[in-house]
Amino acid sequence: MDYESARSQFNLFAEVERDLGQPLRRSGKWFMWRCPFHADDDPSFGVADEHFYCFGCEKHGDIVDWLRDFRGQSLEQIAQQTHLDDTALRLRRLEYRQQDQARKIAEHEKRLSALERMRTCTDHIRYHKQMSDEGFQYWYEAGLLPETIARYQLGYCPRCPTDTQGRASYTIPVISNGQLWNIRHRLVNADNGDKYRPHLAGLPNVLFNADDLRSEAPDILIVEGEKKSMVAAQEGFLNVGVMGKTGFDKAWVPKFADFQRVNVCYDPDALDRAAEVARLFGGRGRVVILPDKLDDLIVLSGATGRDVRAFVDYARVA
Repeated sequence: MDYESARSQFNLFAEVERDLGQPLRRSGKWFMWRCPFHADDDPSFGVADEHFYCFGCEKHGDIVDWLRDFRGQSLEQIAQQTHLDDTALRLRRLEYRQQDQARKIAEHEKRLSALERMRTCTDHIRYHKQMSDEGFQYWYEAGLLPETIARYQLGYCPRCPTDTQGRASYTIPVISNGQLWNIRHRLVNADNGDKYRPHLAGLPNVLFNADDLRSEAPDILIVEGEKKSMVAAQEGFLNVGVMGKTGFDKAWVPKFADFQRVNVCYDPDALDRAAEVARLFGGRGRVVILPDKLDDLIVLSGATGRDVRAFVDYARVA
């Protein structure tokens, strides 16, 4: 079938063309685009016979799947456009529920497998012990003292196992209650959006420096990232680090039950996100407003722990 026939007869074709533009090429009965569901420069996503299929990531479906998965429409909205009857709508809802359950089970099993491998992993020890003077200098210039570098077993990996380009990485073990949960690799010469990599795929999102949650104190800080957490610890602050400003999981709130105040100390450009996290703790949550990033304030501007404590004491209710 030619292009004009496909445009006139395929309802799915018309919707995909509307979203992705004209197809890039033709392969047999398939009209091909770059896949919108995974990063791929080649046109691996095809439409034919009212179905789509990606020859790269194997994503597939029909018009209902396209409207749901690409456009994010609800089944009720889709039913109005595609004239799904009640029986078809009910079957689709059941199908998607089963798919979601299977996906959650697969993700859970993947996390368990990754965690089991991390329990016996000793790579972080090797990265720390074999760290070159250059690697040590990097951490020192980041404001971390030798005792902090030793305490957290910071390291250097000359060829990062997470990177297909073979770039080096600086390594940060994530250890809680004596168990290794992850090794965070900070890639050398990487963009901000691709700078940090987990040691293994499928590892769960966890708090850094989580042992501080078992300490007795009236308050604790929540900061962005591992480096800020370690710098804050050097200045005497109990704290935990989240892996990015969107990395706090509300399921963690009960872990902070013994603290009278929970001070969320994010970067100055993330105050709205900090307020969202602080509100999870009710009247105990506070937003700390700093003039600069916490580690830059201390390392580059020379602020002391006492200076930072003043900002913490004046933190506002979210």
